[in-house]
Order: sequence, then structure tokens, then C-alpha cells
Amino acid sequence: MKLKYIKKNSFTLLLTGILSCGTAVAYDSTDDNKISSERSSGDYAPQGIHAGSFTIMPKLELKNEYIDNIYYRDNKLGKLTDSYVAHWKPGVTVNSNWNRHSLGFVLDTDIGQYSTQASRNDFQNVMTTVNGRVDVLRGSHFDTSFSYNYLTEKRGSPDQISALKPTLYDTKVIDGFYYHTLNRVTLKTGVNATRWDYQNAQTGAGTTLQMSSRNHWLYTPEIRVGYLIQPEYEAYLKFQYVNASYDTLTLTNGNGTAYNRNSTGYNALAGFSFDVTGLVTGDASIGYIERSYTYNLFQQISGVNGFFDLKWRPTPLTKVTGSVFRNIGETTQAGVAGTFQTGVTLNVEHELMRNINLHVGSNFTNYDYNGYVTAATSGSQNFNRNDNMYGVNVGAKYLFNRYLSSDLSYTYQNRSSNYALSNYEINQVMLTLRGQY
Repeated sequence: MKLKYIKKNSFTLLLTGILSCGTAVAYDSTDDNKISSERSSGDYAPQGIHAGSFTIMPKLELKNEYIDNIYYRDNKLGKLTDSYVAHWKPGVTVNSNWNRHSLGFVLDTDIGQYSTQASRNDFQNVMTTVNGRVDVLRGSHFDTSFSYNYLTEKRGSPDQISALKPTLYDTKVIDGFYYHTLNRVTLKTGVNATRWDYQNAQTGAGTTLQMSSRNHWLYTPEIRVGYLIQPEYEAYLKFQYVNASYDTLTLTNGNGTAYNRNSTGYNALAGFSFDVTGLVTGDASIGYIERSYTYNLFQQISGVNGFFDLKWRPTPLTKVTGSVFRNIGETTQAGVAGTFQTGVTLNVEHELMRNINLHVGSNFTNYDYNGYVTAATSGSQNFNRNDNMYGVNVGAKYLFNRYLSSDLSYTYQNRSSNYALSNYEINQVMLTLRGQY
């Protein structure tokens, strides 16, 4: 979608429109750390369109973004490039109102138009999900969903560092899970299958980067058995099997050394979930995670694993959420099997007034590149590579009425790496006008 006159005037028009409605302060963080401030009841809750036994909720967001480092570059490489970005984000949510069973559909889009070097940076992302629930018997149901997403890989990804344009890819996510409760025993079992398909990219010199060599399936069947000590307290055991299956040998950054990146592994956890009168809810677990690779020179990645999710309401107007996680991720870096990721997030949301919500958050993730082959074959930089990524955000949301709200937020991101010329800093300011029926 190349609307040149929109690119030139979108920021002025949107800013004028928001200011004409009154002062607007709001929060709209990055997708990884977004917490909704929409009220679920009262004068500011969207009602939707009732069509038979379904509720349809259309929406449109117009977001002005200023970013000071669009290529996520290390400042040692020279002058950074900044830009204004207009985001056009129409979407719709449809949910059934049946007494038994349920069916839902979600469509989200993000059409990004840059004022600087637009031909290299404009994008059109589409995210869709169809989900359903079948109530089998009392205390048991089957949930399933299918998602298709057409996405743009972030510039900061170490797996596409030399591409002229961002790498385009799509994902297909299919899952089905059966839930059953018998007296105090709970059971959840099923499988998730995710497919990644990448499009080849070009360098500035015209070289084709074979990003399609990253195409793969990830299968994760799991079983979870719990025991309700009381209705609000549950102890459980969870086991998840992991199988990553690549179509072909995967090229490093699309044109380097090729590796067989197929792998299998497991994630075993023992945990405890709780709900203290709705004021404090949480889920804590600890266990062991392991991944073994088909390529015999890749070392096994394994270690202690755990998750911790907490929601706390110190007052009726304040919500605190936090999480801790560990996981093993994929990579295309030369001589490296995968990444052992350890992350922490913390967000605080406060309702200053019924139509004004304030928000502050932070996050930190360590990427430990692990399972490498010998230093002689992996290269001095990839050997023991370690990245620390952290960010903070602050903002507020102003609700004019149930149909219209505005957002103003600031986000800071930083990557500190021992890999040469891989550090970066990002500052983003976003001003959004959101309409929802």
C-alpha cells in the first residue's frame, strides 16, 4: 500500500485530530510487553455490534511513532537513521454468545509507512486467529485454534543482519487441547504445531539471502496433571516434548555455512498455582529443560528451567504483573546450536481516574548462545556469545468515551552484546488515536 500523500500528511492530520478532542495522554507499549488498560465495564467499555448470537467489535488505530534508530544499528557504525512512522491498524474481534461451546475470530493488522527511506522499510503485517471450544461433558472441554500471521522480522534480529529490507515471513499455528476435571484431579493434554516460512531477501549488492532455508515446523505435545488442594490452590506436574524439523540445511544469515538444525528435547516442570481472593494470583514452577541436535558437532543444551507469573492488586485501582521465564530458542548463528533465554518482566498499571490509566513497565532478557562447536570452527565472535536486552516504557491512556481513546507512550530499548558491533539503543515515542465500537 503506497499512498504517498498519506505518508506526507498522516502525522499532521492525526496529531490535529487528537488534539482537537482534548489533551491525550496514554500508554501503548511494544507488542512483547503490552498490557491493556481498557475497562471491562461501565461507561468506557465498548459494547460491540450484536448480530444474532455473535458480538462483533470493529476497531481502528492510527498511531504516530517517532523512532531514532530504525535500523537497530550500533552507533560505532556511523550516524543513526531516525524516522516518523504512521501505523494504520484496522481490525475486528468476533465472539459467540452461546450457552454451550464457543467460537471466535480475531483480525489485527499493522500497515507501517515510513517518512525516511520508505521503499526499504514500509511493511504490512496481518494477524488472524480462529478459536473454538467444545463442551464435552460437565468438567471437560476441548479447545482448538488456528492462526495465520504475515509478519516482518525486526531489524535487530541477528539472523538477517545484512538484508536491504526486513525479512518477511509467515507463521501458521495449530493447536488442540483437552481439559478434564474429576473431583480434585485436573488433566490437560494436547499438541501445538507451529510452521515458519521465510521469504528470501536481497543485500544492497544484489546478493540473494536464502532466508527460506530457515523454514521449519516446531511440534510441542504436552500433558499436565494437577491436584486441587483447595479450589484456589493447585499443585501440578507438566511434561512437554519438543521437535524442531527443518526443511533443508539452514544457511548462516542466509549465505554462510549450512547446518542441520533439527532437534528434539523436553521440558519437565513441577509447579503450584494459586488465587488468593482474586487479589493475588500466580503460577510458579521449576524443572529441567533439554535439547539435543541431529548435527553431532552441536553440543546438547540443558539446564534448570522455571516460570513464575504473578498478578497482584494492591488496591482496587492498581494492578501489578510480573513474570520470570527460561526457554531454548532457535538461531542461525555460525557454530551455535541455540539460545538459552532467561527473562524478567514487571509492569504496573494504575487507574488515576475512571478514564485515565497510567502505566510503567520494564523487561530484561539474556540470550546465551549455547551448544557451540569447537572454537576453531565456530569463530572467535560466536564462541560464547552473550546478549543482554532490556527496556523500559511509561505512558498513559485517556478514554474520551466507550468509542474513542488516545495514547501517549515512551519506550527505551537496549541490547548489550559481547559480539562486535551488535549493541544498539532505541528511543520511541508513540501517539495513538483508537476507535472501537
